[in-house]
Amino acid sequence: MATGIALCRHPLTQFGYERLAGRVDMRLLCHPEKSLASVTTGGVAPERVTVYEDYDVNSLVEYDAARIVEEQGCAGVIALSEVDIMRAALLRERYGIAGLWPAAARLFRDKAAMKDRLADAGVSVPRYRTVETGLDLLSAARDFGFPFVVKPRLGGGSVGTRVVRDETALRALLAGGLRHAFYTPAHMEAEEFVDGELCHVDGLVLDGRVFLQTVSRYRSDILEFGAPLSTAMIDPDSPRAVELRGFTGRVLDVLGLLGGGAHSYFHCEVFVTSRGPVLCEVAARPGGLGIVDQVDAYFGVSTFDLLLDATFGKAPEGPAPEGSGVTGWVGIPKSFDPALVRSCVPEPHRALERVHRRSAGTRQISSVDLDGFLVVRGGTADELELLLSRAVSRIALEVAP
Repeated sequence: MATGIALCRHPLTQFGYERLAGRVDMRLLCHPEKSLASVTTGGVAPERVTVYEDYDVNSLVEYDAARIVEEQGCAGVIALSEVDIMRAALLRERYGIAGLWPAAARLFRDKAAMKDRLADAGVSVPRYRTVETGLDLLSAARDFGFPFVVKPRLGGGSVGTRVVRDETALRALLAGGLRHAFYTPAHMEAEEFVDGELCHVDGLVLDGRVFLQTVSRYRSDILEFGAPLSTAMIDPDSPRAVELRGFTGRVLDVLGLLGGGAHSYFHCEVFVTSRGPVLCEVAARPGGLGIVDQVDAYFGVSTFDLLLDATFGKAPEGPAPEGSGVTGWVGIPKSFDPALVRSCVPEPHRALERVHRRSAGTRQISSVDLDGFLVVRGGTADELELLLSRAVSRIALEVAP
């Protein structure tokens, strides 16, 4: 039986490995909380599951993974989190395992390297500069004017991302120091503030080609932690959807995800502006919270099962599925009663509800730090917008100070 390794910072309640039972001996190396390994082992025998304290910075994760490969071989490595993208890529390259290797993985992790490569290829990106010191931020303010954006080069979940709107905000940022963020050093980048609607294109690459994808828009500011968060698909036949799919395909191609034999999720955030699409950033991983389930509900498939099959040698059967209607999701805030969200959406329009936990507090530390989400289905984009608006309004009413 083949051996597989999964670096698990993702919830096993959502991304389980039951499909591989009997054909792949999976070894799970897990974050103690994020993986929810105490709740379920995702169809893997408990003795094949190892939990690591301080997972994000614990180098035993990659060391133990390497020992597994050397002792048992490895047919594939699964990694769905920003923290694990480079870990997995280095393992694959060291041992000749198929998938995303470091040269391409770095372009999906380091936002400055990403923009360097895309700008050189003529893809529209914000004006940007790397930031190591306060003097670099002074230069950014002079180059871009206010407002401008500061973010960790290797960040995720919007942690440490700030819109610097004026001199007062810049001084406050400098006074606090350029701190480490998302378990990475204080290497940052500053970029111009792009005035446009933020959309996201999400899908699955199998054998180096886009197998399926959806185009959605954020209905709220993802940097406003604590505000009700929701996204909605846009009409897949609309000119905007066609344009954003084409733009994303160009981005993925330039960064090296297409054309080879890679199998990977992708999550591409794009500003829609008067001068056309402008990249925000792109990742070789699934989008957070309800995005994967939103895509799955639209196509009527499990994209994770498709990824597992492809990674471990089983090609998809037939062409990509056709979607139905449009889908979106609304986040369930921390310590919020999911029943209140559910009550706002008629049962036929509830595609899926997933609650990962019930938090004791309400403080939100990242854009994805919520208790769960409700996936909503509409027959049209207008109907979906109405359904999501009702749910968001109810949440806003309950969480208002």
